[in-house]
Amino acid sequence: MNSFSGKKSITGFLTILCILLLSMTALAAETTDKDQAVNQAQSESSGTDHQTIQTGGDQAASSNTDTPKEEIGPGIRKKETEPEEPAKPVYEKGGSLGLFTATAYCPESSGKQCVTYSGTIPQPQHTISADIALLPLGTKVMIDDIVYTVEDIGSGVKGNKVDIFFASRREALDFGRQTKELFAVIER
Repeated sequence: MNSFSGKKSITGFLTILCILLLSMTALAAETTDKDQAVNQAQSESSGTDHQTIQTGGDQAASSNTDTPKEEIGPGIRKKETEPEEPAKPVYEKGGSLGLFTATAYCPESSGKQCVTYSGTIPQPQHTISADIALLPLGTKVMIDDIVYTVEDIGSGVKGNKVDIFFASRREALDFGRQTKELFAVIER
């Protein structure tokens, strides 16, 4: 019974010791960060470069360094992570799908924002309507080196016809009716 009580008190003592050490380490880190911030503010306001001595070692550091931003805790460096941009797909021209009659359409003249058959908002140089029996929704095709996605249908768009979405009525009228060769798209 006596040895159990002794083990219990040793465990309690070690627990308290660990808590104190962690608290002191955190306090020292906060103090160092505050000192560096004060010195940095002083050097920026006076235009001089003060030197501070770190309490944890013999290393001297300039007050105009970004040490507080680089460390998570004492001796633990923050990993520099650059924001990753989503990888944009790379498309290549595939085989020919044949010649298609291409017409143009544009947003409604009422100013309302239209929605495609697939539920998306049409975008210039992206959205086309097609006969979904021939080119299903979501199919990507290339016309004049621009990749379009089939997102819409049209009552007059049957067979080898496509309707290309343009941002304005003027652009749509300028495009008119043309014969275009459509190509499959290979995503890399």
